Amino acid sequence: MSPTTATAPEPAPPAAGPRSREARLRLLLTAERLYAERGHDAVSLREICRAAGNGNNNAVQYHFGDEAGLLRAIVAYRVGPLDQRRAALLAAVGAAGREPGARELLDVLLRPLAEEARRPDSHYVRFLRRFGSHPPEQHPWWSAGEPAAPVGHEVTLAILDRLTAVPEPLRRLRLRHATIMCLTALADYDRLPAPGPSRDPLLDSPAGAVPYERYVTDLFDMASAALTAPASPC
Repeated sequence: MSPTTATAPEPAPPAAGPRSREARLRLLLTAERLYAERGHDAVSLREICRAAGNGNNNAVQYHFGDEAGLLRAIVAYRVGPLDQRRAALLAAVGAAGREPGARELLDVLLRPLAEEARRPDSHYVRFLRRFGSHPPEQHPWWSAGEPAAPVGHEVTLAILDRLTAVPEPLRRLRLRHATIMCLTALADYDRLPAPGPSRDPLLDSPAGAVPYERYVTDLFDMASAALTAPASPC
């Protein structure tokens, strides 16, 4: 596989001055945080304006057109660097001179998001997790029917191609489930309970004692195993 050129973050409108670009970015980052915390159905555009310190209640419409434009702008702002990281990881895998397997490709696809989840100035992974149940046509990752991240899309298709032992109708469903699981686990790492006196092995989670890199590696191992597991006969 050869990495596709990654897209750059969506720029502010060309005519916008520094103050306008700053206001636009502040609205974008505020919306990302609020959507990540509560979901976009529970957050109004007026609330985003207030939380961003903008006195104009129509500021979101001015800068982004509507809520859909705001959601696409959040993805566009984050996806360029993430896809560039995927391209670098893909090139490193390709330097080995062999075709990568599903486990390696899953790491290429999701490792940048695992790194993004640790950035204190980003709420993007939790933002994405909120859209896990949305159909593709309503997901901000898609714009005019095209994926926002061409490298991520290329790697996704390559993973599906590797699932030759899985019946065709189940491949996309498995990858969707695995991706949602990983996004949820990455977003929740800091929120998992520390070991305590509970006798319930799910409530008394040892995750707080597991270093993040080990946590991520095991998560991807588990997701890869789920992707490639033989399908039981019906």
